Amino acid sequence: MANILIYVSHNALAQKLCDSLKKEQYNAVLCDENETDIPFLNEEKAPLVILDARLKWTVCRPLLERFAHRGCPILFLTGDRKMSAHLRALYAGACDVLVIPASNRSVCLRVRQLLGGEEPVCKEIALDEAERVALLDGRRVELTAQEFALLHALMEKPDVPVSREQLLRKAWGYQSMGETRTVDVHVQRLRKKLGGEYIETVYKCGYRLKLA
Repeated sequence: MANILIYVSHNALAQKLCDSLKKEQYNAVLCDENETDIPFLNEEKAPLVILDARLKWTVCRPLLERFAHRGCPILFLTGDRKMSAHLRALYAGACDVLVIPASNRSVCLRVRQLLGGEEPVCKEIALDEAERVALLDGRRVELTAQEFALLHALMEKPDVPVSREQLLRKAWGYQSMGETRTVDVHVQRLRKKLGGEYIETVYKCGYRLKLA
């Protein structure tokens, strides 16, 4: 059972990550970045570290030095996609970057990858709301305004089925479903642009966005 250290400033997010990883049979521990006694650091196998990039640099720097010396793999969490390349370059050891908010499934897949397990099934999807484009592993995917609105609605609840009626309300502002096939048509268009593995049809319900 792998040991995982969690350094996250937001208490609710930290606890959510800890609970999720424990369900996957990891030995996850919440850590205080100000404490010098780091759990598991002297054990034979180095722990994996989940580190919130929003922590102060004066706090992160000495931690990163100790983790690099020990050979700990690190999963950085950031709310700013533009920081991804910088964070990867910042750490000399094995590392990855996950843009939050992200699903529990995404976190667990990245952890397994860093620990030498399975590769993520899907690439990372994000939205650049300023330019109104999708980013697929950093690659721009041009979308129409309605495709963008639909993808945005699906991303509000990643890995959770969303009904066609809910999508119509969120992405189009419709109050009732009626006879329209608008959602189905736009989902097909999104699949052509993103790849068919990202949006899953949920029988008798609607669609689910699979994030990893």
